[in-house]
Amino acid sequence: MSMSENNDNVRFLSAIAYLPMLFVVGHFAVEKDNPDLRFHKYQGGVLCGTFAVLYLLDVLLILLLSFSAGLQSIFGFIVTAAITLGYVFLIGFGISAALHFRQKQLPFIGFFAVRLRETMDSHRK
Repeated sequence: MSMSENNDNVRFLSAIAYLPMLFVVGHFAVEKDNPDLRFHKYQGGVLCGTFAVLYLLDVLLILLLSFSAGLQSIFGFIVTAAITLGYVFLIGFGISAALHFRQKQLPFIGFFAVRLRETMDSHRK
């Protein structure tokens, strides 16, 4: 495999790491120890986990508001739309950085991904 093919694989795996649940693919790739791929797969994992929790909290909020159908509909729509827009924005931000081989931390959650990666690295040694 040539260096450019390897770079294309890393670029592709880094980009798909931001799509829901596809960060797992990078953990099984030949290039799994590549620093760029490692950065993006951890960010993708934290992004996916964060938004899974947010969507779960959204569902709980909607259930709690079941006493008022109007309130439930309004808040359910607003909160779900805000979570989805944030998720789509961060996915786009991450994919753009991955395609340009930049290790840019995602707003709000990038710090946690870096800390997780550092913790996992310290346990691997």
